[in-house]
Amino acid sequence: MFGTQGIPRDMHERMKEPVKLKVFTTLTAGGYRQCPACENTVSLLKELARATDKVQFEEISILEDKASADRWQVTRAPTIIITGHGIRYTGAPIGMETAPFVYTLIMASTGKTIFNGLLGGKLDNAKKARLELIVTPTCPYCAQAALIENSLVMESAGKLSIDVVESYENPDIARKYNVSGVPVTVFNGDPSSQIVGVPTLAAILARLT
Repeated sequence: MFGTQGIPRDMHERMKEPVKLKVFTTLTAGGYRQCPACENTVSLLKELARATDKVQFEEISILEDKASADRWQVTRAPTIIITGHGIRYTGAPIGMETAPFVYTLIMASTGKTIFNGLLGGKLDNAKKARLELIVTPTCPYCAQAALIENSLVMESAGKLSIDVVESYENPDIARKYNVSGVPVTVFNGDPSSQIVGVPTLAAILARLT
């Protein structure tokens, strides 16, 4: 069922429309990536691109192309942006984060999320919000949270965006929110809005309305 790095063997068949990614790394003019996580990220994306031509990515160096980094409001590497869907990953989606990342690409390609029309207008009154989901690659509950929140962002018709943050690579963000366990979801940068653990739909909606 699954190939290398948790990529489904039938991924190409499951994809419908192309999904375009921008990956920001520390690639130098000499072709060297200064952060190990950047190498891991590009390696994963190359595997995905080999599995299906519907995953298309562009690598941009935050060192060599600062204008593009500024345009996309990227200051950290690696950062992956799933263009047109309001979803970004700050840090490499490795370990237990690979599977939900791959499934998120499939959802972006097909337009079908894990909710698949079951929300019944529950996001109609939601306010615009930016979610930050703090995760680690060894946390199984983080994978569940990522699927739920990425799906909600896709279902929100542009009201929501999300940044899935790998805390080992970005410890300053974890410290900023006093994170002692993961997953943690923060809304609009407000520490008092935190949801600790896998969020329920009701808990998320309570912070959006």
